[in-house]
Amino acid sequence: MKLTARLEAAVSLIPPGSVIADIGTDHAYIPVAVCESGRCPSAIAADIVPGPLAAAVSHVRGAGLADRIDCRLGDGLTCVQKGEADGAVICGMGGPLMVKILSASYDVWQSLSFAVLQPQSEAGVLRRYLYEQGWHIEDERLVIDDGRFYEMMRAVPGRTEALPDWLYEIGPVNWQRRDKLLCRKIEILMETKGRILTGLKKSRKDVRARIEALEKELHFWRNVLCQLQ
Repeated sequence: MKLTARLEAAVSLIPPGSVIADIGTDHAYIPVAVCESGRCPSAIAADIVPGPLAAAVSHVRGAGLADRIDCRLGDGLTCVQKGEADGAVICGMGGPLMVKILSASYDVWQSLSFAVLQPQSEAGVLRRYLYEQGWHIEDERLVIDDGRFYEMMRAVPGRTEALPDWLYEIGPVNWQRRDKLLCRKIEILMETKGRILTGLKKSRKDVRARIEALEKELHFWRNVLCQLQ
């Protein structure tokens, strides 16, 4: 089946031959795609909402993959047992929610050999948590799909040195590769911080320290951007 550029990029991060648990599977697009193509021998498709899970069941049956894809109703990784999957795929949620999902099923998560993650927001929060818990980023992708910017990563267990704060924001592999979309990532980051700064300057409260900190951050990111251009 044909996937969107966002989902195709996520699939490219899944190690061939692995069994995945796709959390928040919606229509089970990723499990069906990887099992149809032979990239994965089998998969678990999990969703907390009955409607999307019913759509996943229908899609899986229509693809003739009911014997290879197990559709489950459950919250995050709570419906997955140790040893059932090699890795997890979690796409389309905010970074803090992904942290919550991983921490809520900590033992299951720590038994996995990888996690493919596509945070919709606050990716830096997620990256920092991964490193704090003894994981690190092995690979990353930046993608523009239908005019929207997406970032994704493959995290694996194995403690490495903590990253500088700024690398949590943009991703260590993205920086190492000087990804062609990294400039856009930094521009989006600066736009967000700029809006916050504008709001603070209009505030009647004494927020001078916060304003100065944000101005320093924006100056830093301008310098980083200059290194890429």
